[in-house]
Amino acid sequence: MGSSATRIFILTFGIVITIVVGLQMYWLYRTYSFEQQNFHTSVVKSIRGLYEDIDMAYDPGNRLSKLVETPNHDTYIFRTDSIPVADSLTHYLTYEFDDFNVYTDCIAGIYDSKLKAYAYMGYLPSVGSPKNKSNSTQLPLFEKDYSYVCLYFPHQQSYVLSRMNNWIIVTIIVLVLLIGLSFTLYYFFRQKFLNEVQTDFINNVTHEFSTPLAVIELSTDGIERHATKEDGKLLRYAVMIRDQATYLKKHIVSLMNTVTAEHHSASFEKSPVVANSLVRRAVTELATLTNEKNGNIILQLEDKDIKVNAEPEQLYLAIFNIMNNALKYASDPRVVVTTYTRSNDYYIRIRDNGQGIDKKEFNNIFRKFYRVQNGNVHQSKGLGLGLYLTRKAVLRHGGTLKLDSTPGEGATFTVVIPIA
Repeated sequence: MGSSATRIFILTFGIVITIVVGLQMYWLYRTYSFEQQNFHTSVVKSIRGLYEDIDMAYDPGNRLSKLVETPNHDTYIFRTDSIPVADSLTHYLTYEFDDFNVYTDCIAGIYDSKLKAYAYMGYLPSVGSPKNKSNSTQLPLFEKDYSYVCLYFPHQQSYVLSRMNNWIIVTIIVLVLLIGLSFTLYYFFRQKFLNEVQTDFINNVTHEFSTPLAVIELSTDGIERHATKEDGKLLRYAVMIRDQATYLKKHIVSLMNTVTAEHHSASFEKSPVVANSLVRRAVTELATLTNEKNGNIILQLEDKDIKVNAEPEQLYLAIFNIMNNALKYASDPRVVVTTYTRSNDYYIRIRDNGQGIDKKEFNNIFRKFYRVQNGNVHQSKGLGLGLYLTRKAVLRHGGTLKLDSTPGEGATFTVVIPIA
């Protein structure tokens, strides 16, 4: 996905998230308004029923809208000519509230226009209502020139919200999922951007280094051809230049292999290959390093040269990298390579006597460019790509790479490749 396509995708995703969140908030608000309206309708129906239950000298009929006032969402007042009996008012209000599903607590009061005060105030609890709050809640006073009954619902908003529990839970879940998805996509595109920058950097480095490296090798060839045996110092310089050029060339190849491993489009054609032959090839190519380190490679190969279905160079790269590390990170290396079959898998086990690896580093050592911080990391040169490429190659074969190690006692790497 190109940078322009990525920007379009991110912009589109942002718009979609904004629309989804906006719609969810809109429907949440609509649901709240709907529940508020339902509550208001239920209370008004309860008041109409109360007029039918108690003779307050009014026929509510078509005049109910003029008799009932709502100073706010929590308070209702309705006019009465005669002061009803408190017990009757409480009894019938409770009955009407139950009949019309008004399940929240209420403070009822009878305002006497002659006294300019409430002649009666009572608390009507509901199931689960916070009864301990009733005494501390005051009934609002509205001075009128007529008597009225006041109904105050102190927890009306909480009651309405409780009827929206499912909507609120769904909204929270949607928001959490969207936030999680947003962070996931942010992390994904951030990693993609970093990988692209890294790949471009490696490509540029390998390209820019390849040409001068070729010139250095050609110049070294010329020096060696024209130098006589008497020019011992010149020949030593030429050998040093060639060794360092070879060392640099190996790292350039490792960087190129890293770029190749990152792209699944790279050619990866399996064919029957004898795994033991790849082990022997690695031993031959590592002979110089083995001699320099006064090391020893012991082969305990299976008698039958079993063939596995693999990409030869990729599998060889995995074996070579493990054996190379076994030689590099030991003072007097002793490497034991064992091959054997078990069920339908082929095992290549490489055990060394190096300094070992701490368990907390097991996952890190397979990361790209990672090197274990053990003393001076420059004692053994490298880019930290060997085990990364090894694991990549093994996984592409559908195999597994196992590690067993104890600090100070060496490490054992086991490559498991399916035979079929």
